[in-house]
Amino acid sequence: MARELIGVGLSFMFVFMVLGVAAFAKKRGAHTETCRKLAHILLSNWVIVALFVFEQTWAVLIVPACFIVLNYYSYRKGTFSGIEREGDSALGTVWYAVSLLVLCAVGWSLGVPWVAACGILAMGYGDGFATLVGIRWGKRPFPAPYSGKTLEGSLTVFVFSALCVGVLCLIFAPEIALPAAFAGGVAAMAGELYSSRGLDNLSLPLSVGLVVLLMLYFPESTLVLVYFALTLFVLLAAFYLRSVSISGLHSATVVGTLLYFFGGLLSYLAVVLFFLAASFVSRVGKQRKAGAYSLHSRGGPRGAVQALANTGPGLILAAGYYFSGQELFLLAVLASFSAAAADTFSSEIGMLSKTQPVSILGFCKVERGLSGGVTPLGLCGGGLGSMVIALLALPAFGWWGAAVVFLCGVLGSLLDSVLGAALQAKYRLPQGGLTERSVLGGRPLPLARGLAWVNNDFVNFASPLLCAGVCLLIVL
Repeated sequence: MARELIGVGLSFMFVFMVLGVAAFAKKRGAHTETCRKLAHILLSNWVIVALFVFEQTWAVLIVPACFIVLNYYSYRKGTFSGIEREGDSALGTVWYAVSLLVLCAVGWSLGVPWVAACGILAMGYGDGFATLVGIRWGKRPFPAPYSGKTLEGSLTVFVFSALCVGVLCLIFAPEIALPAAFAGGVAAMAGELYSSRGLDNLSLPLSVGLVVLLMLYFPESTLVLVYFALTLFVLLAAFYLRSVSISGLHSATVVGTLLYFFGGLLSYLAVVLFFLAASFVSRVGKQRKAGAYSLHSRGGPRGAVQALANTGPGLILAAGYYFSGQELFLLAVLASFSAAAADTFSSEIGMLSKTQPVSILGFCKVERGLSGGVTPLGLCGGGLGSMVIALLALPAFGWWGAAVVFLCGVLGSLLDSVLGAALQAKYRLPQGGLTERSVLGGRPLPLARGLAWVNNDFVNFASPLLCAGVCLLIVL
């Protein structure tokens, strides 16, 4: 009992000392945000004191519980001037204390107080230094709705959070140190990016603590969490580069993780390679393709529907592998992504061709960018995209398997053009010509050919699925 009470006393002394330092710095002319983040970083070190002095859960909760009340009072009255932002209506300082309370309650009650320290120090150092770096060096903002956050700040969150988690895990649980550091760093980065109005003081530490706790108590979840984090990290980079929308980011993260869960590393590598290759080729000659893009039913970064259309067939086949155990489904997964990559490469590279596209069915000239049109350059591009994925089949299935995947990819590119020419909806523009957009300037356009319910997303889903079926038939 005496040790716990001494710990409570030392804790209050430490916290008020930090608040005093922040208030003194503010009076000396330091920037308000610098004072706030100085206190933010220093206060997180309280958990190190707590690790050494507290043994009972009830005792360690006294300090954060008290500061939930005191911080709310300060928020209303401005008592602790060093940590309050003038005119700020957010409860960031209150959420800070709430996260301390929750993490300490879980960590000490389970006998793993260092897990609480992982989340708290990640919040203190990761979020604290991210703001300072963002103010001083942040020149690269994220797209809306997160344009208030910068790439420099997010990377700072990742680095400092990963270091805090990695060091603590090396001391207390070295077997999970590396995966926990990476996954915890990504969780912190996402928690800080997605949250506003001080809620990152809840989302960041709690997500980090949850990641470490899951890896500690459920070791079988470690690889799933790592691949989830890796997928999210790659797609956050793509979101920053405007290659994917926020809805596309979320759906692709879930699909990528499920592909690993159902289909293992090979399926996961296929979707990652497809996404990276597709993002790269779509950026080549982007200005020259602007006119062709204007005919498409969707413009801008890939959204959720587009992401699911390209990856959905692979996910279905990966689930087939998971429930049947038959490796032929893995080859079909590769075939589906080969078809998707061939179609993407064919379209993106074909739009750069100096040759006027012709319809794959009628061989008449069509508008550049209109589905169903092909060029020699585009056909070669489709072969290149198919080959990118086919190479993944070599280690597991040999040259024969790679050849099947390559041929299915080429077939998928051709089949996509056939479906686009024969079934995909085309609409008549007022000035003549065709477009895939059903509405222009708020007014619906008349259907000129095709089926109204068959759009580019439907074709992008159907052709890889059909090619995967052809792959299964060849193997059987």
